[in-house]
Amino acid sequence: MSKSLSSLLLTTLKTYLAYLRTKIVLILGVTTLGALLGLTYVSIKPIKYTARSSFVVEDSKSLGGSGLMGAISGQLGPELLGALGGSNLLSGENIIELAKSRSLLRKTFLTSYDGSSVSLADRYASSLKLKEDWLDSRKVGVKVDFSWTKKKYSRLEDSLLNTLIDRVIKKDIEVFKPDRRLSLFEVNITMRDEQLASLFCKRLLSMTSDLYINAKTKRIKGNISRLQHLADSLQRYANQRVRTTAQSNFKMLDLNPQYYEQEVESTINTREESLSGMIYAEVLKNLEISKASLLQETPTIQLVDTPETPLPSNLIEWYEGLIYGLLGGLFASIFLFVFLFEPKSGIE
Repeated sequence: MSKSLSSLLLTTLKTYLAYLRTKIVLILGVTTLGALLGLTYVSIKPIKYTARSSFVVEDSKSLGGSGLMGAISGQLGPELLGALGGSNLLSGENIIELAKSRSLLRKTFLTSYDGSSVSLADRYASSLKLKEDWLDSRKVGVKVDFSWTKKKYSRLEDSLLNTLIDRVIKKDIEVFKPDRRLSLFEVNITMRDEQLASLFCKRLLSMTSDLYINAKTKRIKGNISRLQHLADSLQRYANQRVRTTAQSNFKMLDLNPQYYEQEVESTINTREESLSGMIYAEVLKNLEISKASLLQETPTIQLVDTPETPLPSNLIEWYEGLIYGLLGGLFASIFLFVFLFEPKSGIE
């Protein structure tokens, strides 16, 4: 049984090999065609460069925990602490969508490419040869300029700029967390211009960091500014009361005993001086607590990796395209002929 099966397999293999020998010219032809296609693909495939940047976000996790925030919460209470900015305005996870927001991408596009008036949007459109297409298009038909020095853009320019932003969101940007357990984020920008990809990645990350930190600390900074203004006003008032009290006491040295108005005025000034001093001290205490809360609530964004040239690219060497084409053509031709082979019409 085993001998007959082995003999059958051997006979079938010989039959297939004999059949493929009759098709050797076609197989070589298909293989050569595959090699040519591989070389053609390598020559026309656009080279894209990927700028990678990673960063760590260190953020406060809770309000009533231990340490500084727990002590502040015990003195002020959770309601006042929330008013000072202790609430969680943005979580670390939101920075992923924040980096891909249209407003930040637009601001990044409208920055200088090489120190001239040429913007990143200009260079991006040129690298994709979109400006030539727009000039030849019936819908556009004009030369488009996204100079970053412009104060206002036309309706057409805004529309085309939104088209570039949509393309970046769909194809060229990737923001993610490599590991859900960590606070490490990674940003990948893939574009056809190496310098453009590097500049876009760095500036987008810088703008994202600034916006994230400002959003987290905006409310508490406003409270600190108001408390500082109040403290300065109370300090001026307290200083004035001290001078007034000193003048009243000085006048009492020459006071006629039958008159007591000066003594009453001196007593009132002394009381107001004491009250203003107490209020000023309380405001100063709240101001220092607010500043400590600001330090606690301000997130830290630490860069781990930044784009460094030369950037990694998807470049395929000509010999790699040739080898891939040869192997693809060879296997495709053999599979094709074996699939179409009919044993009855084969060579015995």
